[in-house]
Amino acid sequence: MKVIHLLEGVYEVSLKKDFHYISRDLIDGKPTEGYYLIVRPFLVQIGDENILIDAGYGGEEDCEPILIKKLRENGLNSTAITKVLISHLHKDHINGIGTWIGEEFVCNFPNAQIYIQQKEYDYAIAQTNNSYNYERLEKLKNFKNIVWMNENEGDISENIHFEMTGGHVPFQQVFWIKNNDETVFYGADNLPQLNYLKYHAAFKNDVDGHKAMEDRLRWEEQAKNEYWKILFYHGKRTDIKQF
Repeated sequence: MKVIHLLEGVYEVSLKKDFHYISRDLIDGKPTEGYYLIVRPFLVQIGDENILIDAGYGGEEDCEPILIKKLRENGLNSTAITKVLISHLHKDHINGIGTWIGEEFVCNFPNAQIYIQQKEYDYAIAQTNNSYNYERLEKLKNFKNIVWMNENEGDISENIHFEMTGGHVPFQQVFWIKNNDETVFYGADNLPQLNYLKYHAAFKNDVDGHKAMEDRLRWEEQAKNEYWKILFYHGKRTDIKQF
């Protein structure tokens, strides 16, 4: 099993949740208002499977999605992706699933099965805040390769297990990818950075911060006992941690 981080870049996020692309490279400091946010999807390769975990914000360079460029830099075309695992539908995790070509929103990963929690979709489209891109969410209905998930927990394949945990948003899901004795874990925005394990705190940006905190404590103990490799989507200095 091979894990590759696909750093899309750094965004400046305003207090109104407007995203402005800053750099493909990590930067220090803070903006005058809001904050900097690292967006880092992951690619997991097992045999013939190329599994993308979350799809980035959808930033572009020279009219091409940065994520597709990152895949190409690692020797893959976007058509080689076989599965896309979506944790939740905030725009920094789902926007990169497609690209506008004229008035048509086209899937960036046409040969992949895209796994989205149905409860998360129903929740997302009922909200009225700037964490979501409603135009793109509406277009997802036209994608023929989405697998709408309705279970709270289960197996996507013999290597991939999911659990709907809530926490950051009510219907967020997390993923375990296993092969032989290796376990890769993705806790999405319940565990977006390594330093979240340093502070046993409930964060205000989570819908249920206490649930997210409880998850982190449980996962940390399991990770140490079972030697997980944890992926950090918003990690600044640490993208992958082997326990």
